[in-house]
Amino acid sequence: MLTRYFAEVPHPAWRRMRLHLRRLGDTRRALSFNGGFLSMPARCFAGADPRQCLRLDEPLIAGWLAHEAFHHWQRLQGRAVTREALRLHWRFWRHGINPYAYAPSACAAALLAQFKQAQVEQQAQMWQDAVMADIAWRQAAPGAEQSQLAVAAQRWQPVLQWVQMQGRAQPGSPVP
Repeated sequence: MLTRYFAEVPHPAWRRMRLHLRRLGDTRRALSFNGGFLSMPARCFAGADPRQCLRLDEPLIAGWLAHEAFHHWQRLQGRAVTREALRLHWRFWRHGINPYAYAPSACAAALLAQFKQAQVEQQAQMWQDAVMADIAWRQAAPGAEQSQLAVAAQRWQPVLQWVQMQGRAQPGSPVP
């Protein structure tokens, strides 16, 4: 799944990424640490067993993985994700400003421009939404619902393609 959405990323740090069961803090949420340590809630694994595979057929779980993997990607691009995220979460605790919130646009070009300017948590949330829309559309049975999901997924295509192009551009070097 990660190869599909991030492209063939030859950066060696991708191979060091590890998936673990979240045991500390809010165990209902996924979390990403420096060095490619992704921590997922038990319900994300088949049979709630971390030795089993992730239930990636569920768009929400696939979206959570995409969100946390995106933070890994941001770090590979030179972003100080942990420091920025801590500051954003402090603002949430202190002032109630949601670090994940963004105003979605129906225009694909505007959505891409917004994505490029977003802070780390907004970008990861937008990436999660893009991946979830793409997966939901691909899994839908033919019919009216699939057509609606296709329209929603289509507006995210420039974002998905932009991230893939950044990964292919110059592996291991920061994105401008």
